[in-house]
Amino acid sequence: MPWYVFALVDRTPSGGKLKGLSGPLGVRKIPGGFAVVERRADVPPAEFGSLKRHHDVLAQLAPRVDAILPVRFGTLLDADAIEEALDERDEEIADAFDVVRGRVQFTWRRGRPASDARRPTSDARGPRSEGRGPTSGTEYLRRAAKGAKPAPPASWRALRVKLAPLVAAERYQPAGPALPETLYHLVARGKSARYSTMGAGLRHANPKLSLTGPWPPFAFAPELL
Repeated sequence: MPWYVFALVDRTPSGGKLKGLSGPLGVRKIPGGFAVVERRADVPPAEFGSLKRHHDVLAQLAPRVDAILPVRFGTLLDADAIEEALDERDEEIADAFDVVRGRVQFTWRRGRPASDARRPTSDARGPRSEGRGPTSGTEYLRRAAKGAKPAPPASWRALRVKLAPLVAAERYQPAGPALPETLYHLVARGKSARYSTMGAGLRHANPKLSLTGPWPPFAFAPELL
């Protein structure tokens, strides 16, 4: 029977046993850490209940380890496939653990999804073509990198400046068909209470903003599986 993978972690989780979607969680050794898994015959349906349970498992797991890399919902692999996907990726995994170690994610959202907005401010699929294609390989790579890590627009500047001393890493996502404009912040666990307090004040001053967290670092985990 294959394994449903919830996350990669840097050490064996502390505390008692946790339950996955329907059965107990286990750990499997991987290069540089462990995979938190559950034996399962099939992928659960992408319904609210399953998605919430997946999220809840990660939220309970995160405080029990120093570093966690959440894996996307529905990742069902046999043991050989897990080993093949992560083979010789020790350095990449170690670097990813270093980014999220001892940190949590806060998520800011503003407005409505692009499909609902009258004037979406950006294309969620990447940078605009500006009327022409790339003229060289270098330009293509530069545009691709910009599209992969779009910069927050000036409208986020005041919030970003005020929270900057508490932020270890940042990621911005333009509005898309299903999600509104989103700003993700990675914050040290020891600073999360202060961040929440400051964030509540900023949110109160601007009712178009919403803030959630602290969460596991979903937006800062590379897609390793």
